[in-house]
Amino acid sequence: MDDTDYALGRTMAEYNRLIEQAELIRPLTERMFRAAGLGPGMHVLDIGCGAGDVSFLVSEIVGPQGSVLGIDLDGNAICFADERRAARGITNVVFRERDARSVDSERRFDAAVGRLILMYMSDPTAALRLIAQSVRPGGIVAFHESWAGRSPASGKDLLVLASLQNLLRTTLERSGARPGIGGELYSRMHDAGLEPEPCPLAEIAVCAGQGAVAYRRWALSARSMLPKIVEYGLGTEEEVLDIVERRLRDELVDASGVVPLSWLMIGQWARKPQTGPSAV
Repeated sequence: MDDTDYALGRTMAEYNRLIEQAELIRPLTERMFRAAGLGPGMHVLDIGCGAGDVSFLVSEIVGPQGSVLGIDLDGNAICFADERRAARGITNVVFRERDARSVDSERRFDAAVGRLILMYMSDPTAALRLIAQSVRPGGIVAFHESWAGRSPASGKDLLVLASLQNLLRTTLERSGARPGIGGELYSRMHDAGLEPEPCPLAEIAVCAGQGAVAYRRWALSARSMLPKIVEYGLGTEEEVLDIVERRLRDELVDASGVVPLSWLMIGQWARKPQTGPSAV
């Protein structure tokens, strides 16, 4: 469902990076979904499901009496996600190649959710308004997005990591993405006719004494974005690889303190009004 020059690419290496990333930030997303009101027996639409990890998480929350429909425009990702679903024996999840803005309007879900997906849409507010049409009146719309501003790494004197994060953020912005959209979710949901929770959940995933884990997380992101970094003229391949293979490794692998594994993640949820235009 991306409307941008998707900077991370669509390769098997990128799908595997998404799986590793999903494991690292899963606790944050799960806390947000449960706070939003997701629970047993609900029928949920997962927007931009990619390799399927959010759908799998939601399938555990809703249980066997609930269901999840995961949709994405990337047909290869959908096939990969379905292979993973079958291998796990999950029966309450279905994946479809589809644009969330044209989902069958005759079906109403209890909730629509997504993670790191609105940032790639040309008009997130309009997308939220259309997505809400697939949710029943009183249902939930919940998204987990980044607020990539000042890097938390700079406050930990992790200067190479802070510099790399700035490069990744700049690359995303050059592609048309909004890596800071987490801070806009409340107003965008309000403008879309929803009733947003005034106290969103904001967290950063970190690790302590596991510098190699942090190194791999950020190095994989840099490698996925490398072609676009070069294409946009933000750095040469040699410069980026020097940062990733030498300087970042030296800074993180033996790091003993707390190291960020994500930018600040904002979990924002809203209810679809029981009456009025958004309830149609």
